[in-house]
Amino acid sequence: MSVEIRPVASPTEFRAAMVVNRDAWRDAYVDILPAEQLESMGVPDGVDLQERYERSTGDGRTFLVAVDREPGAVVGFAGAVWGEGRKAFCERDDAELRALYVAPDRQGEGIGSALLAEAVERAPDRHGRLVLETFRENDDARGFYEARGFERVGASSFEVEGTAYPTTVYAQPL
Repeated sequence: MSVEIRPVASPTEFRAAMVVNRDAWRDAYVDILPAEQLESMGVPDGVDLQERYERSTGDGRTFLVAVDREPGAVVGFAGAVWGEGRKAFCERDDAELRALYVAPDRQGEGIGSALLAEAVERAPDRHGRLVLETFRENDDARGFYEARGFERVGASSFEVEGTAYPTTVYAQPL
């Protein structure tokens, strides 16, 4: 694999990850979310970009990028939370995988698996599990996590522009 997995290095790199996020959402959720929501999904700039970058890389968090060695483009990312700000479905000793996305044209190359492995490696020892949620209707994501040893442990919901969508909660021991 010609991809390097490492912490995000700058707001510019973070913005490139948000482009991957937008493109992956449009690809993966075409049958889950309304088209107008997917089309209106923007990429942060300016103050919003800086604030989101700082929030994603602050204490108790990690934000990893997958960077193609040639030409140096961000092709995936993973964000995890170990401290404050974990979602309600997390138990006291859980770390949360908040996001993991790979550019649609790079899926199936092992990039998502490498990002997941690095997120697990970086989770502090005090946590017993890594938990996450994915849209209940996202068969590809559920299959990805189940193939990597995650087990269904519950259900929740994720709000997108005022509408709640059902999710499945997964966990894996660290």
